[in-house]
Amino acid sequence: MLKFIGIILIAALVGYAFGVMAGIFIVNNFSTNVQDKPLELAMTSIFFFGPVGALIGLTIAVVYQLLYRYL
Repeated sequence: MLKFIGIILIAALVGYAFGVMAGIFIVNNFSTNVQDKPLELAMTSIFFFGPVGALIGLTIAVVYQLLYRYL
């Protein structure tokens, strides 16, 4: 059970990191804001794309662990 939780937490952290990187890429390339772009970049990446990436990573890890355990 501890291994299960550990793998899920690692996957969530990796998903968060990838989400932040994706957020930086998306805001840099597609935002039309010119006044406070660095602030928008930081806030959007850390508070929106990071948690979304963590949720996706967590979901993938849970599904993978459950399928691996029961198949």
